Amino acid sequence: MTTNTVQKSHLQTLVDFDEYTRLMEAALKAAIVSDEPGRLVRFFARYIAWNGYFGCSVASLAGKIGCARHLFTDPAEPFLPAADRNVLVASYIFDAARDEFDDHSTRARDPHRNLAQAFLKGIVQTTLPGADMATVNALAAEPAWLKLLNQGVLRGYGGGQEDTLEAIFHAMGYHLGSELLADREFTVIGATLREAGGGLAERLFHTEVDIGGTQHKALSWVGIHSGEGGAVEADHFEWATQGVNAAFAYIPPAQHAAMLAQVEQGFVAFAQDHRTFFDNVNNS
Repeated sequence: MTTNTVQKSHLQTLVDFDEYTRLMEAALKAAIVSDEPGRLVRFFARYIAWNGYFGCSVASLAGKIGCARHLFTDPAEPFLPAADRNVLVASYIFDAARDEFDDHSTRARDPHRNLAQAFLKGIVQTTLPGADMATVNALAAEPAWLKLLNQGVLRGYGGGQEDTLEAIFHAMGYHLGSELLADREFTVIGATLREAGGGLAERLFHTEVDIGGTQHKALSWVGIHSGEGGAVEADHFEWATQGVNAAFAYIPPAQHAAMLAQVEQGFVAFAQDHRTFFDNVNNS
C-alpha cells in the first residue's frame, strides 16, 4: 500500500552530489598523501567518531516512529485497535539498524561499530607502527566542532523532539540523506585507498585486528559499505525510501505536500552537516 511519493531521482536534485563527492575525495587524498602519517589516523578517527552516531540514531528513529501510534493509521481499517501502522512504517527504518548492530554477512557478532574500530586500529598499526598510545589517543581526540556535529546527528534523527508528523518526516529525510551519501562515501574511500594509498589498501586487507575478543579483517568495514562491495548503504536507502512512502500511505492526503517538504528539508540538513564535516576534518 505504498505510493511513490519520494524518489531517489528527485532527492538527487536537492544537492550537488558531484560537488560533495569531490569534497570528500579531496579531503581524504590530502590526509593520505601528507608527509605526516598521523593525519590519516586523525582523519579516520574523526570520520568513525561521526559515523558511529548514525547506527544508534537509526534505531532511535525506528523506536520513535514505532511509539507514534496516533500518527500513522490505515484508513481502510474501521477497527481502531487494528488500524495503527506505525510499527510497519518503523520496520523499514529498522532494517538499517539490523546491520548496524550485527552485520548479516558475517558469522560472528559484528556490530558495524566493531568493524569500524578494527579498521581504525588497522590504520594505526600500518601507518604508525610502534607509536605510543598517548600520541595515538591525542590524534584520535574529538575536537569541539565534531562534538557539536555529533549532537546534530542526534537532533537530525529526531532526538529531543516531540513525536509529531513534522519532526518524524524531517528525521526520515535526514536518514535518507545519510544513507544515500554514505554509499558514495565508502565507495570513494575504497577507491582512494587503492589508488593513492601506496599499497595501504592491500596491507589493510591482510591485517587482522582483535576487537572484543573477535578477529576482524581491517578492511571489511569499507568493503561491506561501498558500492563495490556489500553495498549495505544502498540497501538501507531503498528500505528507508519504502518506509517513507509507506508513511505517506497512512496519513491524510491533505498533509502530503507539507510532509514532503519536511523530508526535503531533512535531506538537505544532512547534506549541510556532511559538508561541515569534510570542510573541517583535516583542521588541526
